[in-house]
This record gives sequence, structure tokens and C-alpha cells, in this order.
Amino acid sequence: MKKLLLPFLLLILSIFNSCNNDSDINEGAEKNTAQSYDVYVAGRENSKACFWKNNVKTDLTNGDNLLPIEIKVENNNVYVTGSMGINPVSYKSIQYFWKDNVKTEIKQYLNIQNNVQHDITGFAVNNGDIYFAGYVENPIPASSLERYELCYWKNGVKTLLRKGQFIPSAEGIFINGSDVYVSALVVDNNQNIDRGYFKNTTYNSLNNPDYVFNFAKNNNGLHILYKKNSKYYSKNINTNAETLIGDYTASLPFYGKIVSDKSTNDLYTTYYDNGMSYFKNSTVINPTFSALPFIQDLFVLNNDIYMIKYNTQNNSYNGKVFINGVESQNINGLQNGTINYTATFNSIYVVEN
Repeated sequence: MKKLLLPFLLLILSIFNSCNNDSDINEGAEKNTAQSYDVYVAGRENSKACFWKNNVKTDLTNGDNLLPIEIKVENNNVYVTGSMGINPVSYKSIQYFWKDNVKTEIKQYLNIQNNVQHDITGFAVNNGDIYFAGYVENPIPASSLERYELCYWKNGVKTLLRKGQFIPSAEGIFINGSDVYVSALVVDNNQNIDRGYFKNTTYNSLNNPDYVFNFAKNNNGLHILYKKNSKYYSKNINTNAETLIGDYTASLPFYGKIVSDKSTNDLYTTYYDNGMSYFKNSTVINPTFSALPFIQDLFVLNNDIYMIKYNTQNNSYNGKVFINGVESQNINGLQNGTINYTATFNSIYVVEN
């Protein structure tokens, strides 16, 4: 009798384990398909600035014929910067921003006088504080040697970084604890150009690379991206370690971007406008999941890769959003006078629920 019971019990146990395994598989599939992230995409549709949250569109107030540049989300507040620029993939000058769909003009917010030169190109949000960086012309300089001011603003209050006779520029701004970092091009009064970064108001040279870009932070430190000799490098500001990322073959490498995955120590680098590949740390990756050739923006969270890819041909624009290579959104636009395309995807940001 015991010999008969034992095979029967083993059969029952096998069926039970099989059921448990199926349950684990279904639970895993359910987790993979569950909405555990909010995906925000800023762009334009019908020549009107807008953003999408999980494919649901919100038109931005008074956004007709404006171009969104960047979207950020913090504590359920949605921030979008915008411009009157005509290039949907590489224009960086900020003229407006929206917080929770309330539109503000940059000149008014930063108390910049009318008819003075200025270019605001850096934007950050930290604990509800809003930061911008760029240059502004001093309408009444003490001398011609102090005509242009490189600055950052926190909640509209200006901090002067450098004065000079020639126009400087800011690329990225990053808030690290109580410190403010601004990547910049500076020009002395002998017209010598240098590129580096400010930590608060102290300038640190990077020995004049060809271009300097933005910052990204991971568990290893704060990193700045720059290009020299047709190669990308990142520098760990905390340790001064320089890392070669890879060659850059495009002729106009404007607007490189480095991002970090806060759940890992991985860094991802891409470049706007004709960038067809990206780097994970120093390894080049060529996406093959889409026939669209160009990468517009990239966001990485918990090893998941969120990407905007696009193409422009025959006076039309086609953009798509991919999550780990799977298409989640699609948009098409046509050229329309001075505004390049009636519909575009421009920036992506992801928040974990």
C-alpha cells in the first residue's frame, strides 16, 4: 500500500508545484505589463505645444506655434520649457516655461529688460526651486569689459558667475545638495575661449574641450559630459577621473546628453540631431528595433530604457516613443512655414509610481 501511495503523492506534489510555477509566471507577466511608471513626453501637435502623460495629451496654455524643449516632473508638478525656435530637435533657447500648465515668460520671470541680448539655455528643478542659467546683457555696464553677464537664477533671483566683453554661454545646470553646477563656455577679454563648469561661483576649466554638455549623477559621483578630438568623455567631478566614452562621427555634435540610471551606476550618452546610436557607459549600442534612424531623447530608470526616435523626410516628421524597444506612441507632422513641423516629440521624463 505504501508503494502505491508514494507515486500518487509525488504526482499530486508535481501538479501543485506546476500550478505554483504557472502562478509565478503569470504574476511576473502581470508585473511587466502593469502601469508602474508614468511616462511624460513633451512635444507639439497641430502646431500647439503640449505634453502627454501615459499617452493622454494636455495642450499647454497659450502654446500656439511654440516649441517645447524639455519636460521635468517633481512631486507631481509638471515643468515644461519652450521656445519660439523653428528646429524641433536642437533648439535650446528658452523663452517660456509652464509649471502645471501656467505659462510664464522668461524675461518677465528673470526681470530681464526689453531690448537687451540674452540667451537662457539651462534649466533645473530641485525641491520645488526653479533654476535657469544663461547670459544677459548689462544695459548700463561700468565699462565695455563688463557688458555680458553669465548667471544662474534660483526662483528668479540672479547669481552672477562672470562678467566680460564677449558673449559666454551656459549649457547645463545641476543641483547637488546645496551646490549649484553650471557647465559653460567662457571668453576672457583677450577673446580666449575656455570650456568648463562652475561650482557655485568658482570656475573649473576642463582644458578647453570642443564642446561641454550637461551633468548626470550616480552612486559613483557627479559626472560632466564633454567632447574633444572627436571623442566623448565624462569626468567624475568628485574624483577627477576622466573616462573615454567613444568616437563621435557626426559633423555637428551639438547638444550631447548624459543621463544616469538612479537604480544602477550606469551612465548613458546620446547626442541630438543625427545621433543614431548611444553609449551605455563606454559601449556603443545601435538600436535595431525601429527603422527610424535618429535618437531625440533618452531616459533610463530601473534598467528600463525610454527613447524618442524620429525621422524627417519629404517635408514630414515621424516620431515614436519606445519603452525597451517596444513602441508606445507615434506622431506625424508636416512642415508648416516658419515652424518646421506641426507635430513633434521633443523630450521624455519618467516617474516611478
